[in-house]
Amino acid sequence: MPVRRSPTARVVAAVTTVARDLNPVSRDRSQGTVRWPFVTAGTARWLPWSLAGLLAVILAAFGAAHGVESMQAVPVAGAVVFGALHAAPLLLCLPYPIAGMWSSLLVLVLTSTPVGGGEETQLWPEASVLTHLCVLGFVGLRVRPRVLVEMWVLTLAAGVIVVGRMPPGDHIPAVEELGMLSAVVLVAAGAVRGRAEASRRLEAQRALTAAEQQRRAVLEERSRIARELHDVLAHHMSVIAIQAEAAPYRVADPPERLTESFATIRTHAQDALTELRRVLGVLRSGGDDADSAPQPTLSRVADLVAGVRNAGLRVTTVVSGDPVTLPSGLELSAYRIVQEGLNNVLRHAPGADVGIEIEYRPSRLRLRVANGPAVTRPSRNAARGNGHGIVGMRERVGMLNGELTVGATPDGGYAIEAVLPLSGGDR
Repeated sequence: MPVRRSPTARVVAAVTTVARDLNPVSRDRSQGTVRWPFVTAGTARWLPWSLAGLLAVILAAFGAAHGVESMQAVPVAGAVVFGALHAAPLLLCLPYPIAGMWSSLLVLVLTSTPVGGGEETQLWPEASVLTHLCVLGFVGLRVRPRVLVEMWVLTLAAGVIVVGRMPPGDHIPAVEELGMLSAVVLVAAGAVRGRAEASRRLEAQRALTAAEQQRRAVLEERSRIARELHDVLAHHMSVIAIQAEAAPYRVADPPERLTESFATIRTHAQDALTELRRVLGVLRSGGDDADSAPQPTLSRVADLVAGVRNAGLRVTTVVSGDPVTLPSGLELSAYRIVQEGLNNVLRHAPGADVGIEIEYRPSRLRLRVANGPAVTRPSRNAARGNGHGIVGMRERVGMLNGELTVGATPDGGYAIEAVLPLSGGDR
């Protein structure tokens, strides 16, 4: 249950917050680098200083010109000092935003003097007003929204102080004008900062979404691999159980210890098969019926090639080396790698020439799917297939302790090459 604070405690907390916000030497975390719209990160490092420097030169010249008009006794020295007073706050507000704002208010008060008369009476030189508005704009891009309100109140307070020390006259219009101009600048600065913060949060959300999609793709591919390998493992465990049960009957009067050993092997094989079926039930929950289909092998690559030829690809297949009987899991993964490589070509390089190489080596199997440049532009709505592209290939190759190489080719195409140990990649 939240603790209710007394009115006095609330006032003290509010005053403390305002004092912390308006601390001239504050380096609050909210006063970070300005994120300028339509500007790259590298340019944003020097853009504020360049813009502030340019404005400082302009305001210094403007202030010096006003100093020459108002300080006839010492025109040169007065102009230099007057110009420096207007340039300093703008440069100071970049490293220390709040200090720059306070110095701008100080210049506004020190340079105040009635100019003109009647309805056109001005309390401040135009250079001082422009300097303060520029400082408010720079500072407003780097502080919290509540500090914008605090700075606006301080600006009005400075106007009231100046009016209080001036001779009697109608000075209210000048204060109202300064209040409206400063409000417009602060609202604009707050809007730009808000947009930058929203853009930053959106990019962070997109990065998290991309990372989450990548993680889900890996998990889905691993689940798919597990479902595919279940049939292979179940077959091997079934063979072990059957052989263990039949082995004692092939020997006349087998020793009791031999019979017990085979019985133990059969029991463990059946237990392992039961656990495999339980795992498959978890993996297939919510899945489709395609998982129950017979698992493909490299002998079905010809059927796969015929299908993609009908989709517009020109495919050539080269098989080299002496074909050997491969472990079931390795042959299934090899087929899926070739299949996913062709799916990638269909999605990203429609109409391209494709070359498939299947090379049997003494200790490993090498697969390569390479395509040339796309003939037509890829469709955004192209079917994605059942796998997860390069992510799925990396999972399969990593499971078999193999190597996967992907990348562009000199002719503008793309190549995928996988090298799989014939041992099955036992770890």
